[in-house]
Amino acid sequence: MKLLVLATALAAVSTAAVAEAPEASCIDPHKSYVARPLNHHDVFVQTSLGKPKPPVRITTSCSYLDPAIGFGFGSQFTCVGLGDSVTATINGGGRETCVVTHIAPYAPEKGDLKQPAM
Repeated sequence: MKLLVLATALAAVSTAAVAEAPEASCIDPHKSYVARPLNHHDVFVQTSLGKPKPPVRITTSCSYLDPAIGFGFGSQFTCVGLGDSVTATINGGGRETCVVTHIAPYAPEKGDLKQPAM
């Protein structure tokens, strides 16, 4: 009986944690999106066509994204995910290719570059 009560309590806690956890929007690299550098490693990304979706913060293995003027994402599936490729076009013509290391719903952080109004 005690085991059943404990199992039920654990299931309720894990269900509540899943329900409260915000999920990042799917960024489909084959559809239109807006991407802007936030700092050396992070990129602000939001879909630009269709039903509005919350923006995401994509953290990359890149080391110097501040001067980037464009981004391309590669994905094995519909949504950009961990390990997928990121190619940043750097102001002046260079490119930096790296991988996605983290994806989260966008929330401004100290040290982010200012973003233009969307």
